[in-house]
Amino acid sequence: MKNSLKSNAFFGLSLALFTLAMSWLFLLTPRAHNIEIIKTDLNTVQDSLASFQFQDMNPEREGLYWVKFTTTPMIYPLKHLKLRTMNCVHEMSTQHGDWNLPTDLNTRCDNLAGFKLNNTGASLAKETTWHFAGSTKGDSYGVLLEKDWTDLPVALGLALVVVSLMMMLMTKLPVPLAERAFIAAVLGGAFLFRFWLVFIKAPPEFSLFSDMAGYFHRGEEIMRGEYTLSQLFQPAGFTLWSLWLRQLGGFELFNWSQVFLSWGTVVLIYLMVRERFGALAGAFSALISAAYIPLAGFATFHMAENAYAFLITLFLWLMMKTFKNEKLSGYFLMGLLLAVAFYFKGNHAFFIPILGLWLLYRERHQFPRAFLKVTVMAIGCLLIVVPHMAWTWKHYGKPQLGPTAGALNFIEGKCPSKDNADSSGARWMSPLFHFTNERTFKQWDQPFTNQGYFWKEGLKCVAEDPAVLVSSLRYIYYLAWGNPLWPIISNPTKELYYPWENFFYYALLPLSLLGLLVLRKSEEPFNKATVLLMLSLFLTVWFFKSENRFRVPFDALLISWGSLGAAWLSRLAVHVGNLLIQSPIVIQITDQEKTTGTKPDQT
Repeated sequence: MKNSLKSNAFFGLSLALFTLAMSWLFLLTPRAHNIEIIKTDLNTVQDSLASFQFQDMNPEREGLYWVKFTTTPMIYPLKHLKLRTMNCVHEMSTQHGDWNLPTDLNTRCDNLAGFKLNNTGASLAKETTWHFAGSTKGDSYGVLLEKDWTDLPVALGLALVVVSLMMMLMTKLPVPLAERAFIAAVLGGAFLFRFWLVFIKAPPEFSLFSDMAGYFHRGEEIMRGEYTLSQLFQPAGFTLWSLWLRQLGGFELFNWSQVFLSWGTVVLIYLMVRERFGALAGAFSALISAAYIPLAGFATFHMAENAYAFLITLFLWLMMKTFKNEKLSGYFLMGLLLAVAFYFKGNHAFFIPILGLWLLYRERHQFPRAFLKVTVMAIGCLLIVVPHMAWTWKHYGKPQLGPTAGALNFIEGKCPSKDNADSSGARWMSPLFHFTNERTFKQWDQPFTNQGYFWKEGLKCVAEDPAVLVSSLRYIYYLAWGNPLWPIISNPTKELYYPWENFFYYALLPLSLLGLLVLRKSEEPFNKATVLLMLSLFLTVWFFKSENRFRVPFDALLISWGSLGAAWLSRLAVHVGNLLIQSPIVIQITDQEKTTGTKPDQT
C-alpha cells in the first residue's frame, strides 16, 4: 500500500513537472496574431492561420509578397529568435525600426534551418507588429518566426519535458526495475528522435503540397465558413483535428501533437508486445519501433497517416485487453475507436464488418452473448458516425457516411485511366502510378463528388475486362514493393528512409514471417483478429488500389510479429551457443560404484 502511494505521488510529481515544462515552452513561443498576407497577385488574405502561403509551383505566380502580423507582450521575452524562410525574404521591420538581414541570398532564401535574430527582447516585451517583404519563384512563400531551441531557457524546458516523461515511465511501466530503466531510456530516445524530426529536421509547414496542402486548404475554407462537397474528398477527421489544433496553438501545437502521437504509437507497440510475448520480444519491439522511419517520418507531414497509425495501434492494444477481460465496455470503445479512425483514413473499413461477423461465428454456441458484444460495438461506431452524418447534412446539404474519394479510387484500380480530371477542374493521380509509369489520362464530365456516376463507370470497366479482378492482386504486392514510400521520399527524412528500407526488406519482413510461423498453432482470439485485420487490408487494396504508405499505419503488426521472430531466433542462438561451448562432461563415481565395479551413469 505504501509503495502504491509513493508510486502515485511520484507519478503526480512527474505529471506536474511535465505540465509545467510544456507550459513554459508555449510561454516562450512568439505567437503571431492578425496575420495578413498580400499575395503576388495583390489579393490579400486576412486572419490567416499561418504566416506563409502554400501553392504548387507555377512560374506565372512569380513576384513579390508581403506578410504582416502582431505578437502580444511576452512574460519572458527571448533575446534570440530564429527566422525560417520559404522562398526569399528581403526586408523586415517593426514599428520600432528596420532590421538588418543577412546579405547572403542563400541565408535569406529557402532557409529551412533558419537564421538567428539577435536582440529581440525589446520587441517581444511589448505588442509588436512585424512586417516582411519578399519574393517567390512561383511556389510557397512566407516566413516562420520561432524560438531557437538552442537558447538556454528553451533547451532547459525541453530537457524537463524529456526527464518528466522518463520519470512517468519509470513509475508506471509494469516491468522489473532494470528492464524499466532500459525501456525508459529507449522510449526517451524515441521521443527526442521524433522531436528532432518534427521541429528541427523537417517541420510539417515546409512540406505543404499535394495531400498535405489539401488538408490545409480545406481547413482554411471551413474556418471561413465556406463549405463545398469537395472538402469531403478525403475523410474530414484530420482536417477538423488539424484546424482545431492550429486555431488553439498554431502550428507549434499541431507539431507537438505529431510528436506525441508518433511516440504514443511506439509506447503502445511495446506494451502490447511485452504483455503478449515477454521481456525479450518487448525490448526488440521498443528498439525497432523507436527507430522505425516510416512511423516517425509521417509525423513530419500535415497528413492523416500519423494520427491514423496511433489510432490503429491504440485499437489493437484495446482489443488485446478486451479479449482478455471480456468486458462490454471494451467492445464499446473498440467500436468507437474504429469509427474515429475511419474518419481519419478508411483503409480498415472492410475490417469493421469482418470483425463483427467473426465475433458472431467465434461464439456461435453462445450466440446471444456474441450478438450483445457486436451490438455494443456497433453502438460505439454509431456514436461517431451519426454526428458526422448530421454535420455533413447541415453544412453540405446531405448526410455523408464517409469520404467521396471511394468511387474515384475504384476507377483508378479497375479502369485504364490513372490520371483523372473532373468537370470542376480537380485532377487526381496516385503516386503509385507515377512509379509504375501508368499515366493514361481521362477528362470526365462529372465532378469526383458524384459517387454514383463513378461507381457505375468503375463497374463498367470490370464488365469490359473481368481479368482486372485478377490483375488487381498486384496491389497487395505494392503494399511493400514496387514503389517507394511517398511522401517521405519528398522531404529531408528521405536521407534516413533509404538505409532503413534495407532493414525492412531483409530483416523485418523475414522476422515477421518467422513470428507468424511461431504463432501458427495459437488459438488466442487476438492472434486471429490481427491476421483478419491484415487480410482485410489486402481485400481493401485489391478492391480499390494501393500504395506503400497504405500499409504503414498497420506496421504495428509487422513490428509485433517481427519482435517475436527476433526473440525466438535469439533464444535459439543462445541454446545452440550453449551446446557448442558446453564444458567437458565430469564423471562422478560414487563409493558404491567403486566397490561394485559398475560403470557410472554418464548421462
